[in-house]
Amino acid sequence: MAFGRTSPRDLPLFADLSGREIKDIFRAGEEVSVPAGWSLIMEQTPPDAAYLILAGTATVRVKGEEIAELGPGDIAGEVAVRQNRLRTATVTAKSRLQLLHFTREKFDDLTTRLPNFRDAIDATIAERRGPQPNA
Repeated sequence: MAFGRTSPRDLPLFADLSGREIKDIFRAGEEVSVPAGWSLIMEQTPPDAAYLILAGTATVRVKGEEIAELGPGDIAGEVAVRQNRLRTATVTAKSRLQLLHFTREKFDDLTTRLPNFRDAIDATIAERRGPQPNA
């Protein structure tokens, strides 16, 4: 289950998860590799999957403007899947990427069955959104 020199245990997303939960997550996903320049998510498309980056880097663009770079341990596509809405950004491989691909159904199942995973995903979403004005 280790990839490269990084162990899943070393990834912030998995910090509060048990070994069993991490195994469940890796069993639910399919490991795939994509070349540099390949867009795994396109802005304003349906939320059909989420991806965990195992190795490599990707850029995140909104309306063509780069807003972030993702690397090992980062997840992409989680906002649209969790919130059942169109994609908010385009994510493109900056280098060759090794990914764990989750169908929407598998991702939904994981967030239902594994509260620690769901909480980690929701915390990631909140962190990426930044401080929100009081409603």
